[in-house]
Amino acid sequence: SSGINAEWPLRPGIIIYIRSTAARQNCQQLSFLPMLLPLITALLLLADVSVQNELKIISTPDRTSRPDPCALTCAGVTAGRDWVNSALYHGRSYVKINTLECGFLSKPVVTTMGEPTEGAEPTGNLFLSSLYGDQFYVYTQDEVSAEHANYNGWRVHWSAFGYNCE
Repeated sequence: SSGINAEWPLRPGIIIYIRSTAARQNCQQLSFLPMLLPLITALLLLADVSVQNELKIISTPDRTSRPDPCALTCAGVTAGRDWVNSALYHGRSYVKINTLECGFLSKPVVTTMGEPTEGAEPTGNLFLSSLYGDQFYVYTQDEVSAEHANYNGWRVHWSAFGYNCE
């Protein structure tokens, strides 16, 4: 019989068999196929990545452990205008970061990094305090007023890794 048989799934090195003269002539109509192969390959790789994407949490602040499929990454950036003067640490300022939307069931592992707006004074060292399942606070290490931090547009980039199921 005439026609074209292709090996599936499409992967690099795909082979197309042409069984008849008529099919060989029709093959010219398929000349666009080689241009699509990189796109098809990329889509297949993305599908594989989304299925095989794994996060393994080794330890958490409250020493909880749950199954790997429950592991979740949640991240964000503060607006740069939400610093408040601290009553707890005199002369320092803080930003409260709400992680309620992440849905963590316990305290997550959190990393933070400060970033000034372009051309502004650097943030200096920051530290994390009062970590809960749905929020945490980031403080300036040095004595810095909220007015100064807000004027410089200091943003906090944060990432939290925790569990959202039992």
